[in-house]
Amino acid sequence: MKQDVLAKGQSFRRRGAVLADLAVIGAKRHDPDQVVTFGREALELARASSSGYVARRLRGLRAEFGSLTHDVRVADLGSEIDALTTSQQT
Repeated sequence: MKQDVLAKGQSFRRRGAVLADLAVIGAKRHDPDQVVTFGREALELARASSSGYVARRLRGLRAEFGSLTHDVRVADLGSEIDALTTSQQT
C-alpha cells in the first residue's frame, strides 16, 4: 500500500487527508488496526511535508480515539500526533 511516489497530480496534502479520513473511519468502527495503519501513514506524510493541514486532520483523528487508547499502538500513535502538532505550533 505504501507508495514512495505520489500519482501524478496527487498532493501530499490530499493524500494525507484521505489517509486521516480512513483512520477516522477505523476509529468509528472500533478497528485499531485500521486506525494505526492509515494514521501512521498520514503522520509520515505530515512530517515529510510539514503540512499543517494534515496535522489538523490528525488532531481530528486523535479526538476520535475514545476507548481505543487502551490499545498500546493507538496510544503510541496519539502520542506521536501530539508531538507532531506541538512541534508545528512552535
